[in-house]
Amino acid sequence: MNLPKVADIVIIGAGVSGLSVALPTAKAGCSVVILDKGEPWSDASGANAGTLSIQVKRREVLSLIHESIQRWQQMSEDYGIDVGFGQPGGIRVATTDAELIQLEQSVRDQQIEGIDVHMLDDETLRTMAPWLGPQVKAGSFCRWDSYSNPLQAGNAMVAGARTMGVVVAGGNAVTAIDHEKNSACGRFRVRTSTGQIIHARHIVNTAGAWAGEIASMLDTRLPMEVDVNMLTVTESAPPLFDRVVTHAGGILSIKQFPNGTCLIGGGWQGSGSVKSGIKQIDYERFIHNMRVAASVIPTLGNLHIIRTWAGFEAVAPDALPIMGQLGGYDQAWVLACARGGYSLAPALGARLAEMILSPSTCEPCPQYSPQRFCHE
Repeated sequence: MNLPKVADIVIIGAGVSGLSVALPTAKAGCSVVILDKGEPWSDASGANAGTLSIQVKRREVLSLIHESIQRWQQMSEDYGIDVGFGQPGGIRVATTDAELIQLEQSVRDQQIEGIDVHMLDDETLRTMAPWLGPQVKAGSFCRWDSYSNPLQAGNAMVAGARTMGVVVAGGNAVTAIDHEKNSACGRFRVRTSTGQIIHARHIVNTAGAWAGEIASMLDTRLPMEVDVNMLTVTESAPPLFDRVVTHAGGILSIKQFPNGTCLIGGGWQGSGSVKSGIKQIDYERFIHNMRVAASVIPTLGNLHIIRTWAGFEAVAPDALPIMGQLGGYDQAWVLACARGGYSLAPALGARLAEMILSPSTCEPCPQYSPQRFCHE
């Protein structure tokens, strides 16, 4: 693919974060190019269970996830994109006494923050969710808990961005970024592995597991770890359950899509590393993931598994998003490394787009700024 020689914004990373910045900036009239070393949507975004749950989020991002769910829901209206959004509400379950204590505390904490979530008594739980297994001791409910279908959302967001004029170019790893302070073409010169060069006014680092590598090209260090998350999809089946289901221990995420397939995740780790480029299934952990799923919803045990795969997800040391100005460059930006970054991306992308488009009027987000790591 021949890339344009000049763009208002070059985004590095064609996952959900990069696309969530591209859509509002392109809608505002900017010329946008998204570069990716692999195929768009091929790592964390494509290895995500698509759960948009308020209940599983930490207090620091509760307002953010609420906003993001609304933005997921409005994708069709805002950009003509069908991301497979559904909002059946979510049940978060506990299967041990210790988990029950943890769940009750989480509900109290979220209620203090104004979240509409509550514990269910046993009768209500069993009436609402007769498909839950006997090992489930208790559950809480939040009507805002939702999902999008990541297998559908990726193609839809890429296609929607292209319809709006965004150039989305896979197979173009960024090999160098030079700062050109006095250039008439833009502040940055970006070179790719295909030998092409783009001059850009703004650089946005949404490279996920490779965000640290990209940041180093601008003489900036991003502290981060990389998980190898696993995801499983089942064959299509008649309706088995009708809520988003998560676990108080953070070891399960399940939903059934309208096409009948069930998507099972929960943060169980595969094996591999960014350095080697290897991401593989850990079959012992995979089996544990399936056992937990079948104990919570026993009818899942009757289904055939169609596919299991893994992808890299970058996480900051404090598990909060890294979003804002990158290093000492006033037109270099980063959005990366959030735990649960898929669910938060539309809100974070919109906020970063506002920083780019209206820097003098947007509200700062110091709690997510890369500057919080400057002392390290």
